[in-house]
Amino acid sequence: MLESYQQEVMRKRQAARIFWLIVFICSLFLYFFFQGYYPDVRLGLRRILEPGNTEHTGSTDIMRSFGIINVRTTQLDATITLGSGSYGNNEKRMSDYGRYTMDIEKNGYIPNHLEFTIDRDKPYFIEKVTLFPRPEYKKFSGIEDIYPMKNGSLLLKTASGTIYSGSTSSGKILSTTPLKHIGENYFSSGSNVLVLENSTFEVAPPNITNFVQTCKNVEWKDSLFYCPKTKSLLTEWGRYMTGIVDIRDSLIEKSGSVIQIVSGNIGKIWSHSGDINLRKISVIDDILYFNSSGSLVPKDKTKEIIRTPLESILHASKLKDDMVFIGTRWGELHLLIWRSGEPVERIQDIRFPSHLSYANIEFHSLEWNLIIKTARGIILIYRWSDDIHWIVEGDILSYSEKWALYKKDNEFWSVDWSNEGL
Repeated sequence: MLESYQQEVMRKRQAARIFWLIVFICSLFLYFFFQGYYPDVRLGLRRILEPGNTEHTGSTDIMRSFGIINVRTTQLDATITLGSGSYGNNEKRMSDYGRYTMDIEKNGYIPNHLEFTIDRDKPYFIEKVTLFPRPEYKKFSGIEDIYPMKNGSLLLKTASGTIYSGSTSSGKILSTTPLKHIGENYFSSGSNVLVLENSTFEVAPPNITNFVQTCKNVEWKDSLFYCPKTKSLLTEWGRYMTGIVDIRDSLIEKSGSVIQIVSGNIGKIWSHSGDINLRKISVIDDILYFNSSGSLVPKDKTKEIIRTPLESILHASKLKDDMVFIGTRWGELHLLIWRSGEPVERIQDIRFPSHLSYANIEFHSLEWNLIIKTARGIILIYRWSDDIHWIVEGDILSYSEKWALYKKDNEFWSVDWSNEGL
């Protein structure tokens, strides 16, 4: 009886030891798992059984690091390849630390190639991807000039001087009298300045007519009337200003001040007694910055200096949660996308083509992708991709987030990426 009792106690003690050993092993496993490790014991039996085989030779790593790859696409039927194998849309895959490539393709769309690293600093790659439709291009025939209007509509001018509305020369005839285009909806007939309103040419207000008539070579800059000879400008709303030194990138340089242009009108004004060079000035969140080497120095000394790895900054702007910079480093042009909205702040660094003009450059975010409009072309860059896709190479006449009008080799073209047609 006593022996039986002692045996029962021993069995329970043994069971308790096994139980707590299992608890310890599971706890240890969970601890390492949440630290980004998993057990990986490879005995190398194949190497023993097949001495000439060098594959799957086993590993001395008992614990291996891992991260998570989770990519989901808007185009659900897109083909996704991770490395040399397939990947399921929105799959949450455990992956070892290392360098990865991913290709996302679908007929009718520009393919997306991604390269990323999974490591302790960035143990995950989680992205939502939207592919960009392959643009549709259309050439205009029998057209001498095209005038984009404020509302996105087009006026076409033929060799005879006839001006049509619409996207073809079979549209409504608006004028058979030769007119000189000033900018957007404004034209000169020689004796009058005309403005197009509701498909009808009307005489512009007297202040605009007088300004244009007294300026020999009036220019249209940032939706302003500018006279280089008198260094003066006039807004559509009648704001007159003299002493203008330069106008570029939606900024005005005036003796002793920098003036912001907002939708063709005068915005914020900063007084400045020192030298002014609009090429080295940026406005971000209504704060004036001076480009100094690779940093942005705020005029307001209470604000922090923005530092970049660039040697010099040519352009800086803010796009939603991202900061975008164009500048030089090691004699090359670079595009930096500073993604501050990420859980971990990251910088995308892309070597950029140097043959384009970056004056009045515009950045647009379209479904997590970056569209860059310059005077001589339009570029697409997929989020976290270093590949540059040329949408347009030509002189941009008009631009929206869905289509553009451009001139190349003395021919007029439209390009549309909306899948709706221009």
